[in-house]
Amino acid sequence: MGRMARWLGMEMVTWLIAGGVLVVVLALFAPAVVAVVVGGAVTLALAIGSWSRRSRDGLARRRGLGAADRMTGEEFEDWLAILFRAAGWRVRHTRVTGDFGADLVLGHGSEDELVVQAKRQARPVGIAAVQQAAAARMHYGTAQAMVITNTTFTPAAVELAASTGVILWDRDDIARELLSPGSRRPAALTG
Repeated sequence: MGRMARWLGMEMVTWLIAGGVLVVVLALFAPAVVAVVVGGAVTLALAIGSWSRRSRDGLARRRGLGAADRMTGEEFEDWLAILFRAAGWRVRHTRVTGDFGADLVLGHGSEDELVVQAKRQARPVGIAAVQQAAAARMHYGTAQAMVITNTTFTPAAVELAASTGVILWDRDDIARELLSPGSRRPAALTG
């Protein structure tokens, strides 16, 4: 309930103004009663959707790495997508099967800039994930490729990533870049 009160305090004026503008525009084309009812309903639906999205983003941050260790691979991908969106990235999921080595495609504007291979596992991630990400970078035509894991990487994976330019993020990087309070889209991703 406290979260909803804070949200209402911060955004209520914005939504009231937007709703008022919508009602005025609708009143140009429909009777005033219809404009008020439709404008109010649309504004309320959008406001609730906004609050729901913010709640989901906050929940993803609070779940933390301990929860990531208990997720399925698909849940881990979804969790990362939420965290990247909250950090300012545009996120697109690839197909579940036949994804050509990438689970997410990140970008800003109209450009796809980065493919992500997400690996939720109990042991260090090996070179296969790095190979998949490097191939996905070429397939999707992005500037960068990344492998993200809830664990760590094998020495061979680190060596291959260094020679292919694939960025590696382990659990410490997730905590620092995506879970820390106030984290935003990094200006440049580094491994």
